[in-house]
Amino acid sequence: MNQQQITTRQAFLIMISVLSTSVLQPSFRNFLRWAGNGGWLPLTLAIVFGVAYVWLLLSLAKRFPKQSVAEYSSRVLGPIVGYPLVVLLVATFFLRGAFALRNMSEFFVAAILPETPISAVLIVMIVLVTYAIWSELEGIVRFNELATPLIIGSFILVFIGTMRLSIWNLLPVLNKGMHGLLPVFQSASSDLAIVSYILFIYPYLVDPQNAARVGSRHIVNAGLLLLFIYMNTVLSLGSHIGAALTWPYLVVTENIWLVERGEALFMVIWTLAAFIKTSFCLYTAALGISQLIPKVSLKWVGIVLIPLASYLALIPDDLPSAVAAYVLFNKYTLFIELAIPMVILLFAILRRMGGNSREQTSN
Repeated sequence: MNQQQITTRQAFLIMISVLSTSVLQPSFRNFLRWAGNGGWLPLTLAIVFGVAYVWLLLSLAKRFPKQSVAEYSSRVLGPIVGYPLVVLLVATFFLRGAFALRNMSEFFVAAILPETPISAVLIVMIVLVTYAIWSELEGIVRFNELATPLIIGSFILVFIGTMRLSIWNLLPVLNKGMHGLLPVFQSASSDLAIVSYILFIYPYLVDPQNAARVGSRHIVNAGLLLLFIYMNTVLSLGSHIGAALTWPYLVVTENIWLVERGEALFMVIWTLAAFIKTSFCLYTAALGISQLIPKVSLKWVGIVLIPLASYLALIPDDLPSAVAAYVLFNKYTLFIELAIPMVILLFAILRRMGGNSREQTSN
């Protein structure tokens, strides 16, 4: 297997690591602020959306199995429209990587090294992410395979070790009313929509015939993990207390009885998950650019993107500004990542391009 060949399981398993980083995002408390005790409902609906979204992405990818979206979008929509749409999609991954850098650095400084400047943490992460990108796709997904059991196990141990779990914290149901459900659904769906990376790496799958089954299963698992984290937080703290904390799940972890000082171990594991997310998002952005401009080396594109992402990560002056910027980004990213594949697929069907058509056969 060369560095550009992976299995569908490896491709979709990375969603577990990506969704697990929700505990590092200060915006996670918005689930409690917006929906209160009823956050489980929009999170469940977001899982349904995720499965439907995977079906949409694979319906498009299967029409052009030997090409990425960066290659066939210009043929389907024309270069004037196709290229800008792909650039917009690439930009979402680049910005996701930048926000992941900021979230991880804020969490690391607040929870582990309070006297350390964020810029120092970013410098260390630049080195690690650079190495990950130079390891290319197979290196990242194989590392993720090793890390995933640790990540899942950490959340299970936290749940088992939580000292106080009260079912009464779920009452009254929908205590914030219905108006807060939509923002939670949008935010969670946007997190799941990161699976659009499959449009860039689909040509590298060695078993694409399994993509629909494996993709649906792992998107459900990733969504359930997010729901599990939310429920553990509400059952332990209640939505009112949790909404007042910057990192509510961190407080849950600090009060477990199962492992002495277990929160330190879990923080390291969750930082590892954030490292995987950051590396993969920036790798996907670099991959998309290298596919748009074949003569440009992916590794050197990554070298340029990483310091640029670090610079953007430092632009918000404080944590509230960074959280507000991320919430706004997450809101509009969902529509971008949903609209682009829908438009390309619609025009591919109308123009009879891809699939079993003569056009696909000739390419």
